[in-house]
Amino acid sequence: MAIRLFQSQTSMFCEKVRIVLAIKKAPYDVVDVRKDERKSLIEYTGQRKVPSMDYSGECVIDSTVISARLEKHHPGNSIYPDGASNKGLCLALEDWSDEVVIHANHAIRRAETPEARKKAEAEWDTHFNTLDQMYSGKKFIFDRMTIADISIFSQLHYLYTTVKYEIPARYKNLNAFMENMRQTLKLKSLSESFEAQSL
Repeated sequence: MAIRLFQSQTSMFCEKVRIVLAIKKAPYDVVDVRKDERKSLIEYTGQRKVPSMDYSGECVIDSTVISARLEKHHPGNSIYPDGASNKGLCLALEDWSDEVVIHANHAIRRAETPEARKKAEAEWDTHFNTLDQMYSGKKFIFDRMTIADISIFSQLHYLYTTVKYEIPARYKNLNAFMENMRQTLKLKSLSESFEAQSL
């Protein structure tokens, strides 16, 4: 079963998929879309979005869809919690991270004035506060790492590595979560870009 991941190294959504691949211990080849200005991606998929995957000849697009496909065909080391209600909550948190938290990343990365930066930081403070409460007394949201943690980590890791904005120290639970993820993913430091090793 051949897997090719069309990706950009700095994309938080590509990192999300690389972590899932590492958890699943699924071998794959990487196509860096920056090397040919996305020509190979467009030729294969007909669009420019990453991550995209060639899964044994089938084109699969979007990190959530790719992750679900990997779960279906590689069910070991599940990325979802046990129980229907927990899985529903997990999927909702994945969607919140991918569709809401990403806007805070875009806002702070694109802030060109002090006013825009202040507004973006205030938006992040709201998310930091929410996440700090979610991780109170917990290493993961559920009993083990799930796609919710992976999605949240990928957004926060992008904030740290690409935007160069650190989570304020007062958010102790959230900082502990990031350190736990760093250790779990075998990163020497949070400034590293994640490479998918088997976990």
